[in-house]
Amino acid sequence: MKRFLTALAIILVVVIAGMTALILLVNPNDFRGYMVKKVEDKTGYQLNLEGDLRWHVWPQLSILSGKMTLTAPGAAKPLVSAENMRLDVELMPLLSHQLVVNNVVLKGGVIQLIPDTQGRAAQNAPIAPDSTQNSSYTANTPSSWSLELDKIVIADSLLVWQHSENDIINVRDINFTLTRAEARQADLTAKARISRNQRELSFSLNGVLDLSHFPQELGFDVSQLDYQLQGASIPAEGIAGKSSSAFNIAYQSSTPSIKISPLCLTLNDSQITAELFASLGQIPQYNLAINTDSLNLDQLFLSAPADMTASSENVKDTPAPVISSANGLSKQTDFTFLRDFNANLFVAAKQLVFHNITVDDLLLKANNRQGKATIETLQGNLIGGSVNVTGSVDATASVPEITLNPVMKNVALDEMLKTLNYPQSLAGQLNLRGSFNSDGKDLDSFVKGWQGNAHISIENARLYGLNIQQLIHQAASRSNQDVQGQERYERYTEVPQLVVDAQFRQGEVHVSQLHGESASLTVAGSGVLNLPTESCDMNLNIRVIQGWSGKADVIAMLQNTSIPLRIYGAWNKLNYQLNVEQLLREQVKEQAGKAIEKWIDKNKDKQKSKDVKKLLDKFL
Repeated sequence: MKRFLTALAIILVVVIAGMTALILLVNPNDFRGYMVKKVEDKTGYQLNLEGDLRWHVWPQLSILSGKMTLTAPGAAKPLVSAENMRLDVELMPLLSHQLVVNNVVLKGGVIQLIPDTQGRAAQNAPIAPDSTQNSSYTANTPSSWSLELDKIVIADSLLVWQHSENDIINVRDINFTLTRAEARQADLTAKARISRNQRELSFSLNGVLDLSHFPQELGFDVSQLDYQLQGASIPAEGIAGKSSSAFNIAYQSSTPSIKISPLCLTLNDSQITAELFASLGQIPQYNLAINTDSLNLDQLFLSAPADMTASSENVKDTPAPVISSANGLSKQTDFTFLRDFNANLFVAAKQLVFHNITVDDLLLKANNRQGKATIETLQGNLIGGSVNVTGSVDATASVPEITLNPVMKNVALDEMLKTLNYPQSLAGQLNLRGSFNSDGKDLDSFVKGWQGNAHISIENARLYGLNIQQLIHQAASRSNQDVQGQERYERYTEVPQLVVDAQFRQGEVHVSQLHGESASLTVAGSGVLNLPTESCDMNLNIRVIQGWSGKADVIAMLQNTSIPLRIYGAWNKLNYQLNVEQLLREQVKEQAGKAIEKWIDKNKDKQKSKDVKKLLDKFL
């Protein structure tokens, strides 16, 4: 054992002495020009190393540099800059004064993807031939490129990406490790935080990078992805999730494009499966398909305050001030981003929850052509019925033009009113066909920013809290003792089918025509429903057909008489105006006049009839 320890000590002394001699004899600055030329030959980029290079022995023999920059040819600013860089090198080649770098570690770097860091050809530079022509490269031909480094590490760094003139994305706290597995494959791990529009996305991922056909193609098999999204317009607990299975990201440079498939992602308690294809030409083309069994949007987005239930005290004719939301973001929906790309969107959800409304079998198909978007179909089953919406968005003008054409079938009206926080004073199965458009202002306010017209049919309509038949029966019996109503009444008015034609503008529903009939009555009329104040003013003509008892001639008269009825006031406390007495007096007066005229015609040759006619003319 003593001999072994002695030998080990001798070896350790020799190694330390050799390392010391190597550090003293080999100057790392001798490799500065070699490294600069090597980078330029391989990539065309200009590497600049400031200050002296120095050795770092433990735990790996390395060369440390001061501030470094990497600049594209003709660029105004460096693409990459860092306060220091570490190059892990092999020991044996140094003995023959050769440099072999295994690992590159960049700490505290700044990567800028902005116009000033993009390479530019010199003004008098010759135009290179089109490399895409006469090329023998195919997808099955391996590239001559291979990863020469064992590992690339970027730690605690920042990426600045200027997507457009006024759109800058910051990726902070980048920790990136690329480790060579084979000549054309590498294991990749990454963590970072992306900040944009007062929102922050933090993520971590692991996977295998396929460099077999780099730089023409690049593949990335992601085995693990975790993320969390927080910030403005997102619930306080944020949106978090992970990939429930592996997926692939493929990039092709000949016609720049990215394909992600199949992405199985959890979003809090929801899960989606998505496929994305993006063609990154001058006008990007995006194709996105999403399928899900269950998706709860109320957990993912903050609900906008409902302005449709504003009281009459808050309704003023003064112009609305220009305000911003509490988080500093504009409350107005901006559609100008649609001008920058083309897209096709497909969404299929077996169940979707939005504003506490559960939609089953949702299907959405839409497309965008540089600002002219079309909703081909948006359909689903909800509140006992179905809804199908088509429409368009024209964002090419300074003020966007939006048109929606909804079709509703057998939707439970009382449940819909409950969802909209309105009193459930009217019930039935709602059928609607309409066309609505926005003037581009107050898009988030249905009562302020939208107008249109609709044809409405309500099956088994019930108006709660008011029995119109009872009102007319009681008013008629008080005015004429020869007629009576029923002994018992329901506390609602029921009409098997109520048909309405209406125009909607500035929060008011103008009913131009209303018609309905049942076995006991018929109703017709017009009026206005005020959505912001939750009130109405309706003028109806009612004929009560059944429920009468008494003299037959009086009943017959009432059955054939349309009785005016005004219903007005708040929906949860309706008032009415009904004057049956005056109507009966008019009817009696008219009948008496006809009887007298008939008697006069029979006795027109007698003096008494002439005197009666003079008296009648005086009163009439």
